[in-house]
Amino acid sequence: MPTLRLSFLSDLVDFSAIRNVRSWSATGRCVLMKPFKRNVISKYCLKYNSNNIKSFDEYSPMRQYFLLVIIGISALLVGCGGGGGKETTCPTQNPVINSNAPLGQNDVLKLSVFGISEPKTYTWEGPNGFVSHEKSPEIPNPPKGNQVYTLSVVTNGGCTYTVSSGSIIVTGPWNPCGLDSNVLKINQVTQVSFTRVQGMVSNSNYLIQADNGGLALASFEFPGNQPPTEGQYTVTSATGALAAGKARITFNVTTQSPFTATTGTVYVALNGTTTMVSFCGVAFTSTNNGATNTTGGANIMWKP
Repeated sequence: MPTLRLSFLSDLVDFSAIRNVRSWSATGRCVLMKPFKRNVISKYCLKYNSNNIKSFDEYSPMRQYFLLVIIGISALLVGCGGGGGKETTCPTQNPVINSNAPLGQNDVLKLSVFGISEPKTYTWEGPNGFVSHEKSPEIPNPPKGNQVYTLSVVTNGGCTYTVSSGSIIVTGPWNPCGLDSNVLKINQVTQVSFTRVQGMVSNSNYLIQADNGGLALASFEFPGNQPPTEGQYTVTSATGALAAGKARITFNVTTQSPFTATTGTVYVALNGTTTMVSFCGVAFTSTNNGATNTTGGANIMWKP
């Protein structure tokens, strides 16, 4: 009798009295079935009904064998994505932190980020236990030194991006009046960019002088015969040797009379070997028509 082809294996029936059983037939009589080894199902036959195998005997080792095979195939399908689950892939984004550094510690550090889409939450962290969840935090009087701030952004899609600010330079007191480096401005009169800044001893004072090829010359004098230390200096128009904590400013433009600072504060900050002289809103006087009393600001960088 030919062996019938069966479509599904799920149960065995114990035919203990029959030895060396390896197949079955439609009449229930066991016949040779070559694909199975003798020692695996020698005591069992398969329950057969309507040309389909219905089940295995519960305690059969063959049942355990097929269960392991089915579980393994299922696991493989899931691992290959056959389970229908959708894997979340975060797009590549390159957030960048922007700031208004360098600045003085008497200023307000302003942080912002760009290059990130669909942001949902922000977590900023920085020196002295600083934490903020604002989009663009502002930090009054930030700690002096080279500071690093980090930001973690979570998007609406659940993706997390982390970025570092790199070194943010916070110097001592500084007030550059929003001017670029090596610029002096006399309000409503003139603004000059300097091409050279140098330091030298001048009589009993130390002079930091900026010029642009002879067209304009600005002089910033401080007490003593050494470069000024970091701090704030009160403007004076007195001549001669300067007292401690005082500073003198004069500004000459070739086509105008000299401008002399009368009142205000000069800030000196140190960034490594660079001395930064800055001021804003300092009162100036001159004999120039329409500019006898005005104000000015400066941002001068001197490196020996």
